[in-house]
Amino acid sequence: MKFEDLRKANSERQKEWPGDDQADVAFRTIEVAGEFGEVAEAIKKFLRAERGIKGSTATLEDIADEMADSIIALDLLAGQLGVDLGAAVARKFNKTSEKYGLTTRL
Repeated sequence: MKFEDLRKANSERQKEWPGDDQADVAFRTIEVAGEFGEVAEAIKKFLRAERGIKGSTATLEDIADEMADSIIALDLLAGQLGVDLGAAVARKFNKTSEKYGLTTRL
């Protein structure tokens, strides 16, 4: 999957989403923070299961689902701000490689 494909599908689905007209940049930012918090929560529950700690647990699939939700929410925010997420990721990845003298580039 490409970021462009996600952006197109996200934009189309948001037209169907009730209340989307109320989702401004502030709302999207809070949404992103919440989704990434859910990734951390799922990892905590996964570690709980691995370590035999009492309480609710999560699987790798649960973690993957939360990661996917996070990327979807981040793309919605990027779209509202006019940021090309694919280009931004490639630029930042390459900038970090250059900074640390690494040869791997996107």
